[in-house]
Amino acid sequence: MQLSAPGLQPTATQARALAPDAARGFALLFIAIANLTVYLYGREQGILFRPLDPGVGDRIADVLGALFIDNRSFPLFSLLFAYGIHQLVTREERRGTPWPVVRGLLAKRNTWLFVFGALHGLLLFMGDIMHTYALAGFVLILLMRSPSWVLWLVFGITAPLAIAFGSGDGAAASGLSEMETGAIVQMPSVLSETFLDAQAARVGEFLPFLAFAPLTVLGVLPPMMLGLIMARHQLLERPWEHARTVRLIAMAGVAAAVIGGIPFALGLAFGFEPGPGWFLAGSLHSATGILAGAGYAALFALIVARSQQAGTAPGPIVGALTALGRRSMSGYLAQSVIFLLLMPAWSLGLGGTVGTGGAFLIGTGAWLVTLLGAVLLERAGKPGPAEWAIRRLSYGKPPASAAQHPHS
Repeated sequence: MQLSAPGLQPTATQARALAPDAARGFALLFIAIANLTVYLYGREQGILFRPLDPGVGDRIADVLGALFIDNRSFPLFSLLFAYGIHQLVTREERRGTPWPVVRGLLAKRNTWLFVFGALHGLLLFMGDIMHTYALAGFVLILLMRSPSWVLWLVFGITAPLAIAFGSGDGAAASGLSEMETGAIVQMPSVLSETFLDAQAARVGEFLPFLAFAPLTVLGVLPPMMLGLIMARHQLLERPWEHARTVRLIAMAGVAAAVIGGIPFALGLAFGFEPGPGWFLAGSLHSATGILAGAGYAALFALIVARSQQAGTAPGPIVGALTALGRRSMSGYLAQSVIFLLLMPAWSLGLGGTVGTGGAFLIGTGAWLVTLLGAVLLERAGKPGPAEWAIRRLSYGKPPASAAQHPHS
């Protein structure tokens, strides 16, 4: 059976749940801020591989990053990715679409997502996450119809591995690392003097990430398992039916983010003595980040619950976040384009002059630009360019009736 069979079409904008999109739009702010620190070069590294900048604004940005952003944004986005996959499958099942057809659609979407991610990594940003999500998406296909106890089992197996990987965030503070310029280790392309040199360097940066992508998948599977479990209970679509549970997840997750980030925050704010204990702090930071992802998602469900339940239009802030969340891939790619125009030595070279405080502001500004772009596209009734491309490649040409609306 062909994937372009009648009825197999993307979700109309009007049919989408509000909270996942709003949370996704907000998560892009944290992703922008977290990713931008990789573009800073020429300084010694410390906790979370952040440059050791002495300014007060830099210290404030570092503390906020340790408590709320680093190791908290990608678990949120991973959870929402799995949640969205479950929504797609549920919608097609309600339409009567056979599982082999849905499975084929998911495989095709993941394949194209991998292509998009690989191109992003090779051409724009070596820290691409889309190719990892694409590979994890194939695991989700295998687990989609499994009982919930299997999802919890996968969570239990992969979470310790993800936490162990996270211990490395304390490597530069452990005394076992002698890194002096983060750019040389993390992203050499930002030091290139010409655009072509940077492109050549980026290939060498990204290929190791591509080779180790199966291991990276293990790091995103724990929050994805939580996303599937939450989706099975429609915690984000209908939070008012699970008010106590959603509130508990929100409070516990946000509290975990803060508590788990305190050791790193204190070290970044007041300095630190190198020692192996920072590896343990890294594990704690990673573990609580998984919980924070679920907490942030639940918090957004509570924020938009009233308008969801009443069926009324969201306020302007939630509406703008939702518009960006519906175009999250385009927003994510646009961030990389903006950063390349500002940060590397071959462009404006801000990566060698601003500290983490400046990076915080630049990341926020870039996110606001994408937010405005998403709002304008929403008003025009247009999808993001990346969303349009991947839907067209996955679904084929939509029928005339479906082409009148932007789709998820």
